Amino acid sequence: MNEQRLIIEMAQGVDLHGRDDTKAGRRAVEQALQGASLPIFGTLGLERDVMRVVVHIGVPRPEAVDVSVISALLPYGTVEVVVEKGGLDVPVAGDVALMAVAALEVFLPVRSE
Repeated sequence: MNEQRLIIEMAQGVDLHGRDDTKAGRRAVEQALQGASLPIFGTLGLERDVMRVVVHIGVPRPEAVDVSVISALLPYGTVEVVVEKGGLDVPVAGDVALMAVAALEVFLPVRSE
């Protein structure tokens, strides 16, 4: 099936004290979702479940991210989570704040007339 990317939304999330890659990634995705609105579904007469969402997350320790926690944040469509090395560990007064980045891509099928 042919599809086109409709939206890219990006954000960051931080875990200030726990150095938890999943928590920082979850916060980044939640922040991106807060900035995204997709009124196009009503305009096109499409159900939300036809979309495919690819979530890219960058954290210092990709293997530490619980992908099922991230997937559960997306209420519609088919979700794919891609975790890669990125983000930052930031030393803060004897502790470490972890920053994650996230990019959400939403794809819709191309309608043939």
